[in-house]
Amino acid sequence: MTSIKLTDAIIRASSNEKSFARGQELYRNDAISDAAVQGNILTGLCEGAQSPFYKVSAELDGGGIRAASCDCEYNFDGYCKHIIALLLAYAHKPKQFAVRKEPAELIAGLDRERLVALVVKLMRERPELYDTVEAAVSAPSAAGKGKTQAAKRKKVDVEPYRRRVRSLMRSSGYDGYGYAGGLASELGGVEKTAMEFLDAGDAETALRILLTLLEETRDCFESVDDSDGDLGDYFSGLGETLAEVILSLDGDDQPRAELLSHLEKIDRNFSDYGVDGMEVAIAAAKYGWGSELPHAQAGQIVTVADDEWDDDDEGDGGGSEVFTTSGSLQLGSYGGESVEQALTRAKLNVLERQGRTDEYLALCLHTGAHLRYAQKLVALARTPEAVKYAHKRFETADDALKLAQQLREAGKLDEALSVGERGLKLGGSKAALGEWLGPVEEAQGRAAQALEAWQAAFHYSPSLAVWQTIKRLAGARWEQLKPQLVPSLEKHYSRQPLVEVLLEEQEWDAAMAVADKEKYDYRLAAVVADGLIVHRPEWVIGASIKQADILIEKTQSKYYSHAADWLRRTKGAYAEMGRGDEWRQYLLKLKEQYRRRPALMAQLNKL
Repeated sequence: MTSIKLTDAIIRASSNEKSFARGQELYRNDAISDAAVQGNILTGLCEGAQSPFYKVSAELDGGGIRAASCDCEYNFDGYCKHIIALLLAYAHKPKQFAVRKEPAELIAGLDRERLVALVVKLMRERPELYDTVEAAVSAPSAAGKGKTQAAKRKKVDVEPYRRRVRSLMRSSGYDGYGYAGGLASELGGVEKTAMEFLDAGDAETALRILLTLLEETRDCFESVDDSDGDLGDYFSGLGETLAEVILSLDGDDQPRAELLSHLEKIDRNFSDYGVDGMEVAIAAAKYGWGSELPHAQAGQIVTVADDEWDDDDEGDGGGSEVFTTSGSLQLGSYGGESVEQALTRAKLNVLERQGRTDEYLALCLHTGAHLRYAQKLVALARTPEAVKYAHKRFETADDALKLAQQLREAGKLDEALSVGERGLKLGGSKAALGEWLGPVEEAQGRAAQALEAWQAAFHYSPSLAVWQTIKRLAGARWEQLKPQLVPSLEKHYSRQPLVEVLLEEQEWDAAMAVADKEKYDYRLAAVVADGLIVHRPEWVIGASIKQADILIEKTQSKYYSHAADWLRRTKGAYAEMGRGDEWRQYLLKLKEQYRRRPALMAQLNKL
């Protein structure tokens, strides 16, 4: 188990004040049960209001809380109260957590007969696992990676994958109109199997599986509700996976003209549903590698000298030149970038998969793929080079965040902090970087650096939770820092963080003024009304009646429950002022006025 000692401050840094307080209450009421620790992973069950319990987990490392999850519906700032309760339980009562073995260790002692019996039992108890297991046993094993070319050419039956995809499409609305739901994720499992074949050196089978997936789904979009666009986004991204497979094919795997024609037909089918993304696969089939890779001799360790990192350097030393498939090739756009860029990324993926490290690093340098170059250096245990390169060449906070996260995963926490702190001075939004870096800095006892990270995050994505965190960390400096944060609130596209902070700071009149100015934003009005029932009940009565009248005047029953919510606020404000008789008179007047609207009367009778 990691040696990190969780404290209330570390946990609080990853939550907002309300969630932390509610999590504390759950912890004190012994709401956590079945608590266990497996390696660095904490798991448990937490009592819930909408469910008997929620499944909660958290992963720890030297930087504090690496990740956490809960199956409740909370999706606001920071971790939910159930996660907080689990973390507090471990921080204060770690001996109550049962120590569990890793899965591999748990089944290591089973012989083949018992292991087969266990899998068969699970498949019989859960029939939905059958298709998954059938596809898995057809996938190549890790031991197959070193087999001969003849072994890799053994024809693999793709019919199990065809049946699997058909089954998924039917269950998601193929025979009727249904929701896509987790369909994209399930199809991703088929794609993952194809990539396992590719990893084993069998590009031809990988291609056949992916083409089968596309063939079985291209005519089904009209049968699946993809209003959220999840399925379309999935297939748009599948084009780049196809490009990798195509670039990995041997010259005689499949006639290029035949493959190109097939892909173009699939692309036309998907385009009818507004789904793009096949362009990069078509380009891979049409042009292949296009031109020679940047030169890297066999056995050469590709690196860059310090003088090649100078800002005025030109050429291959990490400049902005983009390696193209041919000198005169002009390709279109792909997901907001050029097809050339997507194709180059696919080439890098192929080189990395095939272990062609020198060529990979050379192409990174040639195309200005700074993040991937540094990430590869970390993977090669050349961490000092990676950090130095990142400090010199990175241009965005997002790249710094990704490398810092990789360094943390590699156990290089000091280096991760160095890259993260550098990222705060780079271009682009600092929101994600600051929110990641702040808790890690605080877990290391670096309050000043944590404060700087949270301030950077607040500038790009202000919220009440971050405001509260900065206030806690600032201590005596709070009154000095507070005026520096207000402009970020005032210029933010949403007024909600502003009114939430105004309510937090008890600036009631200022919150009311914002709500009055944004008179058509009912969500904003609701936030202010809920916060001011006790402090400005007269304003709440006026604002709530106004919103209720707007909804009632629509004369549509679907709005009546929302009107009733506003009237509940009115009732609460009248009660706060000790004017319950006026509320009852007002309600009687409404019932008399709208007695011929049964749907509305049903809502009014509940008040």
